[in-house]
Amino acid sequence: MPVTRAARQFNARQTEKQRTAPAGAERRPGRTLEAAEHGAWSATATFPPQPCNVARARRLTRTALAAWGAERLADSAELLVSELVTNSLRYGHGAISITLALTDTALQISVADFGRGLPQARDAAEDDSHGRGLAIVTALCEDWTVTTRLTGKTVSCWLELNP
Repeated sequence: MPVTRAARQFNARQTEKQRTAPAGAERRPGRTLEAAEHGAWSATATFPPQPCNVARARRLTRTALAAWGAERLADSAELLVSELVTNSLRYGHGAISITLALTDTALQISVADFGRGLPQARDAAEDDSHGRGLAIVTALCEDWTVTTRLTGKTVSCWLELNP
């Protein structure tokens, strides 16, 4: 089928729009982006201090990582979120906030609560039902920190994209 003059003019206008479009304008919502292409993504949620919210925090983590094209981090990130949120439930006080921030080098997971007690790694006995959370965090992450605030603390850890 021959190309009409109107079709050629339309194609020329589309090509011109593509050349003058701002950087990133060709991206559309819902398209998976590689971490290096997007700079940084973040997601934040705050939950009441209830055990059922550990599962919600894991679901948020898996959903955000899938949307950001970083599904390969999901299993480790879910485990880290689970440990940090459980620690906040057990030793913290008040609402729990989780922030996930993905850059081109790492996923930062931060969990905040209103408790004053600082987390302490300990050696769990073989028959202890808990006490291994921070050992798991240490094993999976490059680093983890605690930031104290006037109204509580934030525990953050970093999961590298390319360890």
